[in-house]
Amino acid sequence: MPNKLKTRLENIVEISRQALLQLEIQVKNTITSNDENILTDNLSINEVQYQLNSEQLLNLLAKRQALISQLFENYTQKQLSVELTMINEMITLDQKLTSLSQKNKQALATQVTKLKKSSKVRDLYNKY
Repeated sequence: MPNKLKTRLENIVEISRQALLQLEIQVKNTITSNDENILTDNLSINEVQYQLNSEQLLNLLAKRQALISQLFENYTQKQLSVELTMINEMITLDQKLTSLSQKNKQALATQVTKLKKSSKVRDLYNKY
């Protein structure tokens, strides 16, 4: 049984790494688009890529969550303690995902603020 447990943990860790990579790409793209502030045809291409990346990320996170839930439903604490190293790696990756998610949230909030400011400026300009 520990072999099956180890395989499940390895799957969770691998999916976590893939999700972390997707989230890093998403954060990078969000920050880059915030820095550029250029509205061109490339924006629609970036939006499509962003949506695809977001869908992949959501699928990975849903799969990861299901595997983690199954893991804790099917194994006791004693069984899990045998693979403590893998559990700790899973926790570390989870912390990285949480931290990067916060960074992405802040970048998106900045982007929304900039869009609101630019629309206010445009509206003021159109009044005159």
